[in-house]
Amino acid sequence: MEENVWIPIIGMLTSTAMVVLIVYFIARSRQRRAELQAEVQTKLIDRFGSAPELIEFLQSPAGRQFVTGVQGVPGVLARERIMSGFTRSIVLSMLGAAFLALTFFYEKDFAVPAAILFSLGIGYFIATFVSWRLAAGMGDVFRPSQNSNS
Repeated sequence: MEENVWIPIIGMLTSTAMVVLIVYFIARSRQRRAELQAEVQTKLIDRFGSAPELIEFLQSPAGRQFVTGVQGVPGVLARERIMSGFTRSIVLSMLGAAFLALTFFYEKDFAVPAAILFSLGIGYFIATFVSWRLAAGMGDVFRPSQNSNS
């Protein structure tokens, strides 16, 4: 009987540790990405001896392409986040539907997780749809950049 007490405790501790590690690694990767971007910008500024040289580079075709690439990053990140939101909403809704099917075929105990997961899926869908509409209203999030071709 004593051995069975440790199983839920270890399960809760390891699942909590897993969530903490996932959040840590995501935050660390974002921080690293920002550090690399700042490093590239610093190297670019250091490469040019004076402001007129930097302005001349930025007005050249290569400079315009570089600036367009840097300016396009927020749009790409917004697209990725919106698409991942849709993915989460679909996965959670399907999981809720699966638990709902289990409720009809096996036991009524699956009704609560079905309701929670399905509600989370619908909530993610609504939040992602609102984010998509706001992003579309603020700029060209889902339209290809027209400056990259010129």
